[in-house]
Order: sequence, then C-alpha cells, then structure tokens
Amino acid sequence: MLTFAAGAVFSIAVAQTALTLALFAWALMMLRKEAPVPSRSPYDYIILAYIAVGVVSVLFSAEKGVWMPFLKRLALIPIFYLVRAAGRDRRFLGRIMLVVVSAMSIMALVGIWKYLSGTGRLRLFNHYMTSGGIIMMISLVTLAFAIVPAPRRFRIASFAAGVLMMAPLVMTFTRSSWLGLLAGLLLMCLLQNRKMILAVAAVVVIFLAVAPGAVTERARSAFDPSHPNNLERTYMWKAGIDIIRDHPFTGVGDIDLGAVYERYRPPQSAQSHGHLHNNIIMFGATMGIPGVIVFLALFGTILAVELKIFHSAARDDWLARAVSLGALGAFAGFQVSGLFEWNFGDAEVAMLLWITVGLSLAAADATKASSGCEVCEGGK
Repeated sequence: MLTFAAGAVFSIAVAQTALTLALFAWALMMLRKEAPVPSRSPYDYIILAYIAVGVVSVLFSAEKGVWMPFLKRLALIPIFYLVRAAGRDRRFLGRIMLVVVSAMSIMALVGIWKYLSGTGRLRLFNHYMTSGGIIMMISLVTLAFAIVPAPRRFRIASFAAGVLMMAPLVMTFTRSSWLGLLAGLLLMCLLQNRKMILAVAAVVVIFLAVAPGAVTERARSAFDPSHPNNLERTYMWKAGIDIIRDHPFTGVGDIDLGAVYERYRPPQSAQSHGHLHNNIIMFGATMGIPGVIVFLALFGTILAVELKIFHSAARDDWLARAVSLGALGAFAGFQVSGLFEWNFGDAEVAMLLWITVGLSLAAADATKASSGCEVCEGGK
C-alpha cells in the first residue's frame, strides 16, 4: 500500500504493479478470514449504474468490440475500497499521507531542477497537463494540514511542502490546474477558516505582480475568449454537443474520438482531437445522456458525503479533519480542472481522485466511534 501511494506520485507503472499486488494480498487475506470483506460505501449503487451504462455504450459503440478504455477506468475503482480498508488504522492513515507528501516534495525538487536546466514547459510526468493535475491535487491535500488546527510543526512543514509543490505547478503552465488549485484552496478556507481567503487573494495578487511575463500572460489568457486555445475548446464542446444530440441514449462508446471528431469538427477548428477537454461533455459523447446523469450523480454524491465527513470530524481530531478537508480540496480542484480537460480519462489523475475518495472514507471510519458518524455505513 505504501509503495502504491508513493508510486501514484512518480510512476504509474510502480503504482499499478503495487496496486495489483495489494489487491491480491487483500483478497487472499479475506479468503483466510484475516481481513473483513469490504464495507458498503455510499457510492456502490451509482458505481453499478456507471458499469451498466458503460457496458451498454460499448455494445453500441461506433467501434465495435473496443472494451479496453472502459475496462481500464473500471480497474481504478477498487482503489478507494482498498485505501479505505487500509486507512482505518489511524497510524497507517498517517503513514500514507506522509509517504504521498514526501514523494511529491521530492518530485517537486526534481521538477524545479529540470525546469532550471532549460527543459522548457515542465513535463514532470508523461504530459504537462497530467503533471499539472497531479501536482495540483497533492498540493491541496498537503496544504489542508496547514489550514486545520494541527500541531504547529505539522502546519509549518505542510505549508513549506505545499509552497514547494506550487513552483513546479506554475512551471507546467497548465491553466486548468492553476484554476483547480485556486478553487480547492478557496473551498478549504471557506470550510475551515474564512479569514484565510483574504490571505489567498493577497498572495495571488502579489504573485501576479512579481511573476515573469510568460506566467502572467498565460494566466490572463485563461480569461481571453479570443485566445486560440480557448476557441479550440469551444469547437470541441460544440462537436461534443452535436454528438450527444445524434447519439442521446448510448453515446458513441468509450473510445478515442479522433475519427468521430473528424465528422463533427466545426470548419473553424484547426486541430484534430481524441477527446473533448471537458468531463461532462465527454461522458455525454461516449455514454449518452445516461452517462451525464451517472456522472452528476456520482460526483454530486461524493461531494455531499465528503462534506458530511468533514463536518462530522471532531475539531480536535486534526488528522481526520485534515485528510477529509484535503480530499474535498482535491475533489474541487479535479472538478474545476475537468471543466477544461478530460482528466477523468487521465489514469494518473483519476487514480489520485479515487485515492482521496478512499482517504475521506477512511478518516470517517477512524473517527466513527468518537464522533458518532454513520456516513461510512452505506450513506445512512
């Protein structure tokens, strides 16, 4: 589990290998009665609905017999059950957080070195948008420990690590991840300490005043409707809406949309794309309107449950409070970033999302006896 947690930060090959071994070991322990079977979660029925809608969309896909993309996404879902089961031990929950934050801090230093070595736009992982998404989510989980009333040494260390991670995040020049970071920070401050919102706003203003011209120009371009990249996204979204209109019940299947997009691409579009840079529109294009309904139900439920878990955590239980707050921040960042990219289809980023979902439920389980929280028992 600890190898998987570290690998989720620096290597998907290491993470997926460790995940497979962990799941196998867990299954073996359950067969030998050395571990309990997975507890019900508030998401079980919606996940079953997602599987059903996905199977139908593949059966009626524009490319018959293409199952692998959908199966790869399904293979990530058990992550949150596994993380929840392991994280019920408070000491182990703390170790998981320590490993993730430490691994990302090391990778942040590597990223800064790579950028200063003249590599240009930072690709800490296989793509700069993947890099931005991973750094954004982990930096939010890290900063949660600086926002809650944790022991001073933990708050100082978490703040330093979070600031360190922001440097390579800026170097990726990924606007959607920048917006996701701001959204996650604002939500966490709103929930835990509203006075910190003014501090965040002041830091943003100061940063934009002293940042290099390339950074400020990139930030301003996010709000420029005439920017070529922004226009290209609107063309993709229009094509996606047209696909949904023509395939409202099943979509075109969970496939690469390159060939389909060519048929729907607006004449103004200058590029070809295999996806549509928006989670909601991608669910609609690949799985039809049922896919959009499942998407909204799943993520709406996750938000509601994670909010309930955070509010149920005792104020003096700083570990559970930080973990649940960090999960909320990462969730908000993921969703805001997902308005402008298909990050649910990015295995590295989606893997982190399921990890945070599991961590939030583990935090609820760890504090259930003292707080009386019942949210972890099937959403009751």
